[in-house]
Amino acid sequence: MGTSHLVLYDGGMTDENCTTTTVRMFPDYADTVLWLVFPIDYEDTGLSPDLIHQLDAWEQSYYEALDADFNWKSAEEARTFTQTGIDLAGQVANELGEEFVVEFASYEHHAPTYTVQSRSPADNDEAFAAFSTIVAELDAEDVRAAQLVAEAGPDGEWTAYAPLSGETFTPGKHVPRTEDVD
Repeated sequence: MGTSHLVLYDGGMTDENCTTTTVRMFPDYADTVLWLVFPIDYEDTGLSPDLIHQLDAWEQSYYEALDADFNWKSAEEARTFTQTGIDLAGQVANELGEEFVVEFASYEHHAPTYTVQSRSPADNDEAFAAFSTIVAELDAEDVRAAQLVAEAGPDGEWTAYAPLSGETFTPGKHVPRTEDVD
């Protein structure tokens, strides 16, 4: 599986009836390098086991290429990280197909953001279906949020609930905490 049917993506549509979804790819912050709105666990991706193994190894190589101050140990390790990331972005793009764009922004100093898109349908139907399902769920969540905003009207009140602490936050209303009270 090569990257022969990839094209650098210029932001244009592949055709007038096709929309694309951007999958961002970067290590750190999660146990995956794949992100939509949030990190996507590998077991939810449908990607081939070999590609998942390569993505995991690439993330590990990132940590191994950094010194104690989180700087690259060498320029060569930074270049290797970037080149491998570009190659892997191409493999992910091929497995997902032309409806997805894969964006990779290297942490290498002065490296551009690389964005690739397959020119062909998905090489991996399971991965295409998995990512399509995640995107549909995110779209449905956006529609539901818009409905809630519309239903609430201009005088609606919004709160945020933190399940671990049990606290509720309402913007514009300060509730004194125990440590705030004399």
